[in-house]
Amino acid sequence: HTYNAHMLKVFEAQLRADPAVALASLKKGLEKATAMDFEPKDGTPAVPLAVAGSIDVKPFGTWAIHGTGNALKTISVPYNGSVLSGASLSFQLDKWARRGTMEADCAEAIKEGVRLDTFKGRTFILIGAGSELGPLRPLLLAGATVAAVATRKPQRWA
Repeated sequence: HTYNAHMLKVFEAQLRADPAVALASLKKGLEKATAMDFEPKDGTPAVPLAVAGSIDVKPFGTWAIHGTGNALKTISVPYNGSVLSGASLSFQLDKWARRGTMEADCAEAIKEGVRLDTFKGRTFILIGAGSELGPLRPLLLAGATVAAVATRKPQRWA
């Protein structure tokens, strides 16, 4: 994605035009970020992020979930009420790449095929593992071991 590159160009232009304004802008962004509410894990009331580190909360919990099924061997993608794989997936990947919905190199990597059978026995570390579009479920279905940092709602992991 090119969003970060554009933001960097905006900041560089601001810095060239007026370094004091650029610094004030960064300070304002940091001020806004640290004023955002943070909800502690133990259910205590939300507090600004700037003071969240001083709150006494329960330590993080850990769980082990052991799968019993067979690992998947092919990539399939649910889309518009059907499941795409093989030629239909390749066609849709090309369409998404042409539209700019996904990067062309990502579409090509998927079409070239990831050998899902090579994931079994490998460990992946995922930050934000509960993300709807994250790779947690596909990795688990492929037989991988996943060290996940995720939401405090384990029911979303399955």
